[in-house]
Amino acid sequence: MVVAAAADTELEIMATKINELPVLPQVLVRLLQLDPASDDFFDEFGRLAKEDPGFAIKVIALANSAASAPAAPITTIKDALTRMGAQPVRSMVASLAVQRVFMPTEPNEIRLWEHSVFAAFACAQIAEIVPSVEIDPAEAYLVGLLHDIGRFVMFEHAAPHLLEVDESNWSTADELIEADVQVYKYTHAELGYRACEHWRLPESICDVVQLHHMPVDSEIVPGSINAMLFCLQVADNLCLSLLQRDDFEEISRDEREQRITSECLKTERNIRTLPAGELAFHLDKIYAESKDLLNGLGLT
Repeated sequence: MVVAAAADTELEIMATKINELPVLPQVLVRLLQLDPASDDFFDEFGRLAKEDPGFAIKVIALANSAASAPAAPITTIKDALTRMGAQPVRSMVASLAVQRVFMPTEPNEIRLWEHSVFAAFACAQIAEIVPSVEIDPAEAYLVGLLHDIGRFVMFEHAAPHLLEVDESNWSTADELIEADVQVYKYTHAELGYRACEHWRLPESICDVVQLHHMPVDSEIVPGSINAMLFCLQVADNLCLSLLQRDDFEEISRDEREQRITSECLKTERNIRTLPAGELAFHLDKIYAESKDLLNGLGLT
């Protein structure tokens, strides 16, 4: 009881810090609410982007990045949108919105950003290649980006303790939770839930952020929270096992498939749902898109 009370007290102290966080920039929130599939997406996006010149500059810079490889420099929002496409632009908006609140300065903060971006692209890709889960890839991207938002808050307000967590030699998602509880007396998932509520994000996203380390024992019901958790947990493990390794590009296709099976999918049900070979086929794309966005955000 004493330990539980201490945990509640520590969590409430950090929750007051969340209330001090800036809200997400309203222009970016409205941009996130646009439907990439609508006929007027580009027109509405261009109109809103003009309300935030700094954001517009970022969009143009990303469109001129190496991965987009334009033949001639892009200088307008309209040309940038045409070059990049609706869905990549929407993903970038989500990343910029969070970056406005949490600007990384230390190596560990940048590493956390890298993890979040890799997880976002991986989660969205998994949602695309497993249509049976019936998860919108755009929502999957946002969940991947925000799943560790509690750790961003920890960096903002309790960095020395977070460094203690990062130096505790954890190598799996489960070990990270154990390190959280040992150092903080609460988990980053609990804190992340509070942050998502503060930003008035959809309840489904808040719930997945809170539960993202909970095992999904039941069958994967299409369109459900456990379907989103499946996508996110595989993506999270994929980052730790492969995408964030310094030698990622040197790992053979066979070894990638082996690690995906043993370290990312883990269960027979997951292997049936998502063949390791199919996910391995998309890894280079996920890696390249993530690196391009990180470069555009100034994080590499």
